[in-house]
Order: sequence, then structure tokens, then C-alpha cells
Amino acid sequence: MEITKILETTDKTIFTAKTDEGYVGCIRKEEYVCFTVDVYDSALKAANGARSLEKKLRDAQVNSKPAKDKKIQITTKSKKKKVRCSEKLYTLADTQAMPLLSFQEVWVIVRGKEYVSDCLNKEKKKLVSFTDERENAKYFVDHEKAKMTMRVLKGVVGPGFDLKRFFIQLKP
Repeated sequence: MEITKILETTDKTIFTAKTDEGYVGCIRKEEYVCFTVDVYDSALKAANGARSLEKKLRDAQVNSKPAKDKKIQITTKSKKKKVRCSEKLYTLADTQAMPLLSFQEVWVIVRGKEYVSDCLNKEKKKLVSFTDERENAKYFVDHEKAKMTMRVLKGVVGPGFDLKRFFIQLKP
């Protein structure tokens, strides 16, 4: 199999490459580029395959850490609330207007014109809460986790939930 078309200047971590048989998913790492073994008939399926491969690589990397590197830290239990800095969510058109910045793909669950700001929260015992502002939406870095959460919400709350792709700016 020969790769016939691959972008050299892309700064995306997940992209696709055209081969003579179809499309393959690609993951750009700091030192190398990783390709999917399977060949897909569309670029979308190849990108989803690359996301799945990236998740497997990330899980394998977390599980392969040696035990001697882990440090034991004893902390007292205190109810401190985590403060999440809201990051601006950009659309694809916004990112193309700013070519000198680097972005990471994230996923947001939407229902109609509302964004999900919190969901499946065991602490607050809240199933789902919505917001009209895009910046206050809860975003997922992992597509598979966002899809699974959306399916749970569809099954429990009802139909109408969907995923939208946005981008956040990567810090240098």
C-alpha cells in the first residue's frame, strides 16, 4: 500500500491520509506519526479509527508506567471545590482565521440551541444542566467518552442530544 497524499504542514494531532486503497487514520506525536492498520473507505471513518487508536495508545501508556515511579502522597480529605477555568471554544472557521495558533479538537453535547454545562454529576446529584453560552459548556477531549455520555443522556432524558466539534487553544 502506498500513501498518495499527506499534508506536510498540518498542525493537527489527528488527520487522515489518502492511499491507493482508501484512507488511513494518522496520529501525529512529537517524534513520529502513527498510522491505523485498517484502510477505510471514507476520511470520516479513518479519522474515527485514528481517535480510537489514540485512546488505546494513551491507555497503554498510562498502564505501562512502572510502579517505582509512583510516589505515595498522603492528603487529608477536605471538601475543596475544583475551579475550572472556562476556555473559549472556537469553530473550525475561527481556527482557520488564526493560522499561527495551535488548537485541540474537543466535543460538546448540545440539545437544540442549548449547550450541556454539567451532566451525570454524582456530587450534586444532577443529571443534566444546560446553558445558552458556548463558553460555559462542558467539553470532552475524548470523542468516545463524549459519545458514550450523549448516549446515556439520550436514554435517560430523551432524544434530541447531539455532539458538536469545537476547538480550544493549546497553551505554548
